[in-house]
Parts: sequence; C-alpha cells; structure tokens
Amino acid sequence: MTMNPSSWSLVLTLFVGACLAAQEPTPPAKGDLGAAFKQAGLEVDLAAKTVTLKAKMSRPIDLLEYVLITRQGKSHEALLVVEAQPSILNAALLALGLTPGTNVSFKEKDPLPSEEEVRNGVDWLIVTPPQGPQIWFTAAWNDAEGKRQERVLDDLVMDLSTGDVLEGGDWIYIGGRMAAPYRGEPEVFIADLEGNLMSCCYLDPSNHLVTLRHERARSDQNWWVTDACPEAGTEMVLTIHTQKPKLAVEREARLAKERAAGKQPKGPPKDLPAFPASSDNPPPVKRDEPKKDELKKDQKKGGPRGA
Repeated sequence: MTMNPSSWSLVLTLFVGACLAAQEPTPPAKGDLGAAFKQAGLEVDLAAKTVTLKAKMSRPIDLLEYVLITRQGKSHEALLVVEAQPSILNAALLALGLTPGTNVSFKEKDPLPSEEEVRNGVDWLIVTPPQGPQIWFTAAWNDAEGKRQERVLDDLVMDLSTGDVLEGGDWIYIGGRMAAPYRGEPEVFIADLEGNLMSCCYLDPSNHLVTLRHERARSDQNWWVTDACPEAGTEMVLTIHTQKPKLAVEREARLAKERAAGKQPKGPPKDLPAFPASSDNPPPVKRDEPKKDELKKDQKKGGPRGA
C-alpha cells in the first residue's frame, strides 16, 4: 500500500489516534498500514480507490435516519450495521485521497416570510445542501437460496414520497468531527462514541461521516426499506467507491430506460407496516379505570395494596 508522504503522514496520525482510543498498544509502521487496515476489518484498495468491509442487515422498526451504523448506533432507525471503528474507516477514506466536505446548513430568511406565505408553501429557511466529494456504495450478499445478490445501496432505500427506490441523490463525504464529550474533557472522534456513520436525512452537527444530498433529505420521515433488502441479520459485503462503479452506471441506465418507457412512480404506500415504538420512545400504557363499585370496595379494604 503506497501513497504520497504527506497523505501517509495524515492517515497514520489519524490511525494511531484511533488505535490509542481503542486501547490498541502498537501503532502500525509505515509499511504495515495496509495490513493494519486489514486487521481493523477493512480492505483498502488504492488502485481501485475502494474500501470494503463486512456489514449486516439491521432490523429497523422506525423510519430510517441512518443507512450505516456500528453496534452503538441507532439500530431502530438504521439499515446496515458494521463492525469497523468509525475513526479508522475515516482514515481509510482519507487514504483514498478524499477531502471532507461540508454538512448542510440552515439560515432564517431576513425578513421572514409572513404567516400566510408560509401557509402557502413559502420556505422560511435558506438551505445550503451538503457539499463535498461524492462516493458510491454497493452491497453484496447471498439470498435464502444461496444465490449471490449485488446492488447499489440506493436500491435498498425507499423514498416514501414516490414509493420507489431512492433516486436522484448523492452520498457526500463530510468526514465527521472531533469534539469533547463533556466540558473539560479531551476531544474524541464523536462517531466512535455515537456509532452513527451515514445518514439519509439532514442531521446537524456533523457527527457522521457521510450524508445524503437530496431534495427530500430535510425530512426524517421519508425513508424506509425496499423489498430488495434481505432478512435482518443477513451478512453482507459493503464496498465504498470513490469512483462511480459499473453497477451504478448500469442502474442509472436501467432507471432512465424505465422512465423513457413511461414507467410512473408508484406513489406513497397506502399503508406502512405497524411499527412498534422504539425503546427510547415507548408507547403510553393504557390502563383500564376501575369501576366505581370496585374502587369503593378497595377503599374499604385499605386500597389495592391491602386487598
């Protein structure tokens, strides 16, 4: 694994920092960086400009906010789970020559539109979409019959506004951020703590590494899984590409052909599955009120505890 000296120095610094944070005692030597990435669960191919890692299909029970997380991440609203340490994955992406971009930003209009204008659809915010290098993702797995499947990741994400696969979006590398978890503590790579790597909606601050750029990415209620997704727990191989892969080119051609043939969007699904509430937002427990005669009887006995 070879790269220019300045790039190697930056990546090595980040890699060593990540190793120390994970209590790995021996930082890699210059010639061992490729082997060190491999030991961390990443296959880094500088010639192909790709990073490959293992993933598993998650079991989301809420609409998607994240496409990629670690075990610490928000699994109830995420598509895939990986084992890789976020800061080391970030170092691998930097090793491919990527430069972090900027996250979405919001600014109130001055002057603000009137209440009537807002009711009529006038936006009161100026939204600057994420800017930075575009990357692509492909996922491969064996289905229930043992047949190998390989898809562009966008085929696994449903746009609820159309009822079809995600289309017209770009995955933008923003690189995450360093910050102190608490006042007075040293800075850490926040994605290592939170475990959230890649979002399909606009989230701030920039704790994640990758975000979707899309006209409907402002909504965190617009994204779900498609029928192409395998069963929860299915082992997958995820590849991150810094150059558009053949599979993505073929997908674009297929979708363009379908539109030219007159295919229309399915439209929003009539009914979404009945999702249980996530563990951090449990549903209220409805308790039957006691009948008046039963309440009087309990009171005579000293209340329910004395019954």
